[in-house]
Amino acid sequence: MSLKEIGDLATRAFSQNGCDDANTQALVRTVVGAERDGSLSHGLFRVPGYVASLRSGKVNGIARPLVNHRTPVIVSVHGDNGYAPLAIERGVPVLAEAAKKLGVAVMAITHTHHFAALWPETESLAAQGLIGLACVCYMPFVAPAGGNKPLFGTNPISFAWPRPGQDPWSSTWPPPRWHRVKCRLRRARATRFR
Repeated sequence: MSLKEIGDLATRAFSQNGCDDANTQALVRTVVGAERDGSLSHGLFRVPGYVASLRSGKVNGIARPLVNHRTPVIVSVHGDNGYAPLAIERGVPVLAEAAKKLGVAVMAITHTHHFAALWPETESLAAQGLIGLACVCYMPFVAPAGGNKPLFGTNPISFAWPRPGQDPWSSTWPPPRWHRVKCRLRRARATRFR
């Protein structure tokens, strides 16, 4: 499929299952970006999960994220129980402006459902000449290599560094190769508990 076809499919899926245009387009940018970057586990692979949580009412498809400055360097975004991409898109410009003005800034996003990769957030900051570091906390469900006790949620840390005249350098930890391991673990777990 072309990226346009992927975008069209995701647009139909989200808009026909409870998302308004702003939330739909933020999710589509997330899905298409993951497919473009080769992170298939964060692209179309996630669309059924997005749709299931919209249909169940767990996620607010018409969320209106609210951005506030708690202090000049602390930005908070209340996600209105929606998906994180729209909250991130609304908060990052405010965060970047504060960081450029004051040298450092922090953004806390609450009341959202983060179901995507972290590197788009950090890369968007690095593209503006800033160092980006993002962390997400979620219940652990992935055991590290050689272990059997869950320690990680999903890509809990991402880091990006600007490179003048080039794309930003970015890294996600655990590294993307863990996606295959996580998918296998999820399938094994789903089979085991049926």
